[in-house]
Amino acid sequence: MNFPDRLNHKVVSKDDPIFADVCELLEFDADQIEYFIYEDFEDVDYTLYQDMDDLEGVDTSWQPESRIIEVYYTDTTQEEIEIEIGSEVDEALKRILG
Repeated sequence: MNFPDRLNHKVVSKDDPIFADVCELLEFDADQIEYFIYEDFEDVDYTLYQDMDDLEGVDTSWQPESRIIEVYYTDTTQEEIEIEIGSEVDEALKRILG
C-alpha cells in the first residue's frame, strides 16, 4: 500500500499476532475488520496537523489532542476513529503497537 500523505504509519492486519488485541481494545468485532492504519507513536510529525500558512509568529509547539486511527472493514467501508492522546486507550495502544 502506498500512502504518500503519511510519513510514518503502520498497518495492523489480520495476519498480525496483535490484531485480536487491537480489535478488543477498540471494541471491534475482529471478523468485521480487514485492517487498521495508525501513525507510528514514536515518529509522529505534528506539523502535519498544522496549517503552515498560519505559523508566522505563532507558537509552533502545538500538539493534537487526539490520534486518528483508520479502520477498514471487510465489506470495503472505512471510518476514522479518534483516540484522545494520553487516555487509557491511547496508552494501551502504545504498549500493544509501540
